[in-house]
Amino acid sequence: MLRTLRYALIAIVFFSTLYGEGKIMGKVYDAVTGKGLPLANVVIQGTKIGTSCDLEGNYVILRVPPGEYVLVASMVGYKPQTVKVTIRGNETREVNFYLNEEVFKVEEIVAIGEKPAIEKEVSSSKVVVKKEMLEIIPTEDVKDILEKQSGFQGQGTDIHVRGGRSNEVMVLIDGLPIKDVLSGSAFGLYIPTTAVEELEALTGGFNAEYGQAMSGVVNISLREGSSRFTGSIDYVRDNFGRFNDVLRIKNSQNKDVLNINLSGPEPTSYILKNLLKVNVPGNLTYYISFHSSLEDTHLPHADSLYSSVYKTWKLSPREENDYSLLSRISWRVSNNFRLYFMINKSLEINQGYFMSSSDYPFANGFPYRYINNLQNYLTFTRDAIQQAISINHALSLKSFYDLKISRFFTNLRADVNGKHWSQYVETVDTIPQDLFWDYGDAPYWHDHYVETWTGKFDFTNVFSKIWKMKTGFILNRNELQWLDIHFPWYGTQSGLGLNYDLYKIYSFDGGIYAQTEITFAGMVANLGIRGDFWVPGKYVDDAVKRILQQTELPPAIYSEYSKYLNDNARIRGRIVKFHVSPRLGFAYPITENTKFFASYGHFSQIPDLKYVYSKLGVRASSSYELVGNPNLRPTVTVAYEIGVEQLLNQRSKLKVTAYYKDIFNYPTARKVPGIPPNPSFWMYFNSDYSRSVGLEADLTYYTPYHIYGFISLTLSQSKGRSSSAEDWYWRGSVETLKEWYLKWDRPVKFYGDIAYSLKKGEYVKFLKLKIDDLLISAGLSLQSGVRYTPQDTLGNKGEINSKLGPMWKRADLKFEKGLFRAGKLDFRFKSEIRNVFNWRNHRIINPVTGRAYEPGDPIPPRTTPESMLNPARYSEPREIFVGVLIRW
Repeated sequence: MLRTLRYALIAIVFFSTLYGEGKIMGKVYDAVTGKGLPLANVVIQGTKIGTSCDLEGNYVILRVPPGEYVLVASMVGYKPQTVKVTIRGNETREVNFYLNEEVFKVEEIVAIGEKPAIEKEVSSSKVVVKKEMLEIIPTEDVKDILEKQSGFQGQGTDIHVRGGRSNEVMVLIDGLPIKDVLSGSAFGLYIPTTAVEELEALTGGFNAEYGQAMSGVVNISLREGSSRFTGSIDYVRDNFGRFNDVLRIKNSQNKDVLNINLSGPEPTSYILKNLLKVNVPGNLTYYISFHSSLEDTHLPHADSLYSSVYKTWKLSPREENDYSLLSRISWRVSNNFRLYFMINKSLEINQGYFMSSSDYPFANGFPYRYINNLQNYLTFTRDAIQQAISINHALSLKSFYDLKISRFFTNLRADVNGKHWSQYVETVDTIPQDLFWDYGDAPYWHDHYVETWTGKFDFTNVFSKIWKMKTGFILNRNELQWLDIHFPWYGTQSGLGLNYDLYKIYSFDGGIYAQTEITFAGMVANLGIRGDFWVPGKYVDDAVKRILQQTELPPAIYSEYSKYLNDNARIRGRIVKFHVSPRLGFAYPITENTKFFASYGHFSQIPDLKYVYSKLGVRASSSYELVGNPNLRPTVTVAYEIGVEQLLNQRSKLKVTAYYKDIFNYPTARKVPGIPPNPSFWMYFNSDYSRSVGLEADLTYYTPYHIYGFISLTLSQSKGRSSSAEDWYWRGSVETLKEWYLKWDRPVKFYGDIAYSLKKGEYVKFLKLKIDDLLISAGLSLQSGVRYTPQDTLGNKGEINSKLGPMWKRADLKFEKGLFRAGKLDFRFKSEIRNVFNWRNHRIINPVTGRAYEPGDPIPPRTTPESMLNPARYSEPREIFVGVLIRW
């Protein structure tokens, strides 16, 4: 086995690759002869970024940040030419120039370069949303943006990509992960859309540089500072006090949203260079973003929340309290060397109404059983921070490297009003059998944190126009701590209640990859291979050895633990697990307007570490044993996709993609017989699988007449043996091999938006009025209802998740209008209506009727009419926001 691993790693090193990112390349020609112009200059206007052509007229500009630029090509004796281009993250743009000889003095020629509608080198599915689109379309946050895209499916607060589970998405900020590897939550840090420069979502066939993601990758590029001082203040709210009745606002959620953005030259260097005349090489800029969102939601809520992490009520005056602060300094030392430093902090305080089940398994939406006692339900505090430094260095015209180092810390605390677990009061149901808790505290106390140090290195080389390569590695060092206490009022010897688990772990993981892009016979091939490793840590190794010393062990435990010690490689005495994943992709531009593409790949992911470490330590106790398994293998996806892109005309493009996915090695809780007199218990094993198939179609349309449109249609099916690792555990039923529809399977999804915008000075006549400086956009979403298991009034159940609830629909509207200018200040009015037609979508289904419960409906046995009146059974009502935007 070690020899195989050695050969695999050697193959990785020599199997080279690249996917160009942030790069402009092309050639400067003589417009008459068609020959390349040697040593011509190509620069980005207004900066010192640029290069000179080689002897054949070819040029390459590396490490260009996302944004809009004007390229200028010039040479003595020729008229200069400028081209406007837009650069997106992880992209190579080809821009060619044709210069005419300069016989007499004339003004320079300006050519408008549009973004190519067909990207010839892309062989997989990806969606790119730029900041300009984020400012146009009605949207709430990053998750809301993703739900609108093909391949993404929202289920409650979870995000699923092409039928995968919610923990199969890797979210990156500027290429660095923000995942809570202990709980599995992809969004370990809150990200406001106002700080996003560009969002790139990869749903299939992504390259080997991306690891630990089985279904999708979301790479978020944050905004950078500008060369001049700019900023904005954006404030909206939906509560206008006594004017609510006048404005006919009936569904105020008492929500206030504030965004502040500041950007410009870094003050210290600006003073040194411009006032004190001290030479500071290059340019330093800063970007600062602050976001706060406070709301009471449309559901019943507590009067106030207390965060025990910050020991105050002041940060949580509402039911949902979200804060974000981003600070970023960029230093372009020279054309070839750039670095940046970033601090990104977020804070969320709430009662878990909209928290993902990945965050904490007992956060199951609105706690209806505590509706009479919400003040004594849990308060969740998620505190997160990311600190990062990045170096980008171009070694030559054709090669560069990126070096990134980051620290990511996320902590989730759940308790009742900041109480220590020893102060909890037992919950009491004063009216027996009404299914509501009327007194006492919710029976959970939880705290876990993850601190991940990451080092990432990527090297890129462009050998020629037909051969590019990229290789690199990533290393993660994790410090993990978990304390979970259930029913703390029970007096036990430990003082930690009836059930508890406590551990602290140090683990390592990483990966090395190589990928290449080769062009031949008009076809582009993206070939890659990735090797991932994982070191579970000394805690696990010692626990397994200690448990194997016991004289009586269930056969399943003995088998799994023995395999862990004997079937895995060792490095310096520590157990190490490996997995190798090949990636293949092909793009074939049939014509200038048509491209066919296909991809095949293996994508692996370390299991959520809570499935590994749970109940392994000596400091763990439970009345219901659900034990982790250190011998869990990575979960693996084998994915196929084919697609075609067709440029219908100069302003519209159609993209159709078909995909198929096999996912296996899911961790699943299975019952293990105990050795009498010990009872049976449950343990995680790699035993589940699922499969997904789908068809996606996207139509994009934009005109020079200020209109933009987008339509997306997804048809899909997702089946598997279970929808979570604990499905069989909670069902208490006998495990079968039958496949069911997964609970997030929603076969049909449609989304469309249209926007109309006018800049200052661009007028349109309306009722004899000349109107300019205007934005109007609308979005419409239609999709299948949620899955449910049918049941009759006698309790007889049908197949699991075999039925669909009523269709979901929602329409949003956004309006923005310039008011006036005062010096450099631009004052704008803005309004947004979410769920314009007040459609109430059915979230919680009555399994007897197939829709949300209404008084008088038949209900399942062992329920009451009152227990079916959960206010969360319908989605949010209409919201109307009004506010002001000030820009300078």
